[in-house]
Amino acid sequence: MPTSNIINKTIKKPNYEQLISFDDDKINVMLLGVSGCGKSTLINALLGEELAETGIGSRVTNNISVYECEEYSVRLIDTVGYEFGMMRQNKIKSDLAKFSKEGVKRGDVTKLIHMIWFCIDGTNKRIDQDVLKYIKSVSNDWKNVPIIIVITKSYSEKEIPENVQMVRNAIETYNAKHKRSPIYIRNIIPVVAKPYVINNTTTIPTSGLDNLMAATNTLAPEAKKIAKTTIKEIDLKLKKNSANIILGAATSAAAVIGAIDIANITDAAILVPTQTLMLQQLSKTYGVSNKSQSQEIINTVMRVGGTTIIGKALISAIKTIPGLNIAGAVLNAVVASSVTFALGETPMNLFEKVYSGE
Repeated sequence: MPTSNIINKTIKKPNYEQLISFDDDKINVMLLGVSGCGKSTLINALLGEELAETGIGSRVTNNISVYECEEYSVRLIDTVGYEFGMMRQNKIKSDLAKFSKEGVKRGDVTKLIHMIWFCIDGTNKRIDQDVLKYIKSVSNDWKNVPIIIVITKSYSEKEIPENVQMVRNAIETYNAKHKRSPIYIRNIIPVVAKPYVINNTTTIPTSGLDNLMAATNTLAPEAKKIAKTTIKEIDLKLKKNSANIILGAATSAAAVIGAIDIANITDAAILVPTQTLMLQQLSKTYGVSNKSQSQEIINTVMRVGGTTIIGKALISAIKTIPGLNIAGAVLNAVVASSVTFALGETPMNLFEKVYSGE
């Protein structure tokens, strides 16, 4: 039986549809924004109680908390107020990346990110370039995830359209300067999340929350489809990271073996146990479930790989280079590691393509 047919029959492929459909009535919304922009107030308004200020919620890290919203079909993923500064940004983004990866690893739909609400304080009357850069940076990490700009503290009816236009103008100006990497915003929603009293006489009521939820629900089907693609990308990245670690360790081990056992490296037989273990670990990483057929794949790869011929050919070719004088141990180490890397990289790429359905 051809190796490709064996692989197709034995690889345990991921079920991204199942992960997406689980608890499908919820949309996971990540909230971002500068400190003091009104994220906590917005969360409390949607939850119907003062939870965000007290930190009550499922605390994931020092930077992330998750709130279950019963009245609305959203799960709120809150991040600690973003401060200007590369180190702070990177810490929050790193925690969010780990958060999402953990969700994919465990098949936990509550840790996926379907949508982003980026909160901007409407009383500021301007958007800093640093904020726009941060929005772009976030959209790069979660490609194609719908982003809604939420203008909080939109107290004045007269100023609401001005604030919306201010956001549009700022984004258009940014995009004109960054044509190759523009910011894509799906909607801009002004809200008042908490009644605001002016001079002890006039109370501005809450507003805009229904509009925000309507816009979120409209984008929900598309967001879930995008999330499936994101899950696949994260899952493959995790697999590839693990495979690269295995490949790197085997390559290093082969170099050590080659440097020590100079006499036998051209025979390459001493590398077979290391290379076989590498292929076994790679097959396990990509979910080859049947042990006997997994071994058949490995045997085929080892046979086709022709490590003995490759090893001898490499050494002979290198030795013919004029003026090049490499010590035997170094030469054997280079050849051993090169052969092992080549032997592992091809099946690794093959496993990945079959695993992902390509």
